[in-house]
Amino acid sequence: MDKIRLVASLADLRRQIDQLDRQLMDLLARRTKLMKGVLAQTDDEVDPDWQEQVLSNWLEQAFDFGLDEASSQKVCMAVMDMGKRTVEI
Repeated sequence: MDKIRLVASLADLRRQIDQLDRQLMDLLARRTKLMKGVLAQTDDEVDPDWQEQVLSNWLEQAFDFGLDEASSQKVCMAVMDMGKRTVEI
């Protein structure tokens, strides 16, 4: 009986993770659209000072949420890169 409950719980956890992944994709798509607007107003240039501020904000929030700083920095850099690359396509 415990094994059945454990499997159901694992399936539920995986379903919840899938839902969160979908929400993350939605947020990334929305962020990318906003980046298109930023780049349209800045001749496709990203302000390095603003990029540093974005990274600083991410790291501060990562700390607040108890997330690993190095991993959060990598994710932030990937998200910023995604916004620029998607615009280039």
